[in-house]
Amino acid sequence: MLELYIFLLALLVIIVIVFRRNIIFNRQEKKQFKEKVASKVEKYRKQEQVESKKRFKDELAEEQKAKKFDFVRYKEEMRKADLAIAKKQWKDAKQSLIQAISLSKDELLVSLKLARVYMKSGDHRKAETLYRRLLEMDPENPDIYENLGKILTSKKRYKEAIRAYARAVEFDEKDDRKLVALGKLYQLLMRYSLAGECFRRSAELKPREVEYLFLLADACKSDEDYDNALFSYEKILTIEPYNDRAKNSSHDVRLKIKEFDSFFKDKTTLRRNDVVTT
Repeated sequence: MLELYIFLLALLVIIVIVFRRNIIFNRQEKKQFKEKVASKVEKYRKQEQVESKKRFKDELAEEQKAKKFDFVRYKEEMRKADLAIAKKQWKDAKQSLIQAISLSKDELLVSLKLARVYMKSGDHRKAETLYRRLLEMDPENPDIYENLGKILTSKKRYKEAIRAYARAVEFDEKDDRKLVALGKLYQLLMRYSLAGECFRRSAELKPREVEYLFLLADACKSDEDYDNALFSYEKILTIEPYNDRAKNSSHDVRLKIKEFDSFFKDKTTLRRNDVVTT
């Protein structure tokens, strides 16, 4: 009888173990199934997004093709816009350009002009919005980054402006104006070594541009790089021998260099004396 109880107990334990194992396996299978379904749903969702964007672009392109291009009216609106810009009649210029955009097959060209009108008229919010949209259409246009940098500077968002100008310089390394604007922003944030590098590159592009050499010299001076500051002031004097500002500044820098030399000389003498004493 005891053996029968033991057998039944063992059988019950086996049944419980098997039942629990089935429950665990079922949970794992359900979890894996849910993960698999979620993965497929996410995959199809992304695929649908890509296809949806493609369909939108294709439909827009077809719509643009189907739209009859009224060249005469487009030219008239652009003529009116240019005339209004020349007279600084910004409201009329905006209206004409918006009309021209609705007629144009090349939205980018007209939108660039409209963005400049927004900027010149002081409507920086709309100008910034339009320039950011234009970057989606033409992401490697240095002039768009430059104008965006100007707007951000006017809003005192200097770090963002630096990023915009840095991109402008990246796509147009030979434009000295962009380099100078970037350098001035670095100087404003007291990052003098970076400012000096921008001014140095500008001066290399236009070696006889005295303004760039002054900017470089002043940045070096602020960074306590007196040797390069003196070199830049002396270079100015080779171009303009009677430039009083360069003469006075070079004299001040020489005094600074003497002070530094004297300071380090005294320090070296003190160290030697300490060594002799010990």
